[in-house]
Amino acid sequence: MQLKQGGMTLVEVLAALVLVSLVSGIIWSVISVAAQFNISETSTLRLQQEANYVIADLQQVHRYCDTYRLVISKEKIQVTDCTNADGQNLATYNKVISEQFHYRAGDSAGTFYVDRTYKPAKENLELPGFSVIDPLPQHDREKAVTVPTTLSRYHTENTQKP
Repeated sequence: MQLKQGGMTLVEVLAALVLVSLVSGIIWSVISVAAQFNISETSTLRLQQEANYVIADLQQVHRYCDTYRLVISKEKIQVTDCTNADGQNLATYNKVISEQFHYRAGDSAGTFYVDRTYKPAKENLELPGFSVIDPLPQHDREKAVTVPTTLSRYHTENTQKP
């Protein structure tokens, strides 16, 4: 007499567990790597956006101020003493541009930080090594975005023909 028994053997159960473990391990690894990549790229994007914001503000200052004092330190970027051609103080442009990240200027004089007065009509603002740095190091490495920057202002003279 033959008995028909249904069910799985121990070997089949173990094989199924191994396969499920392998598939779930691969899925978990892919999700983990994707999450780490996303965090890294998001951090880089934030640094790029900050650099664009700072440069846009500096362009406005360089365009509208006849003289201004630019201070770039490790902790902040600030514009003070902004005056127009008549010597009037333009309070709109006297402000801390940013203080959310760390900064390095790398100006044409070879220093990391800037504290000087600029006269846009006579000179360009040159920051060949302007860097925005994430204040929280990742894996003991500094994460930074460097944007070489030169701001100039063109002047046209209005000449009227008699």
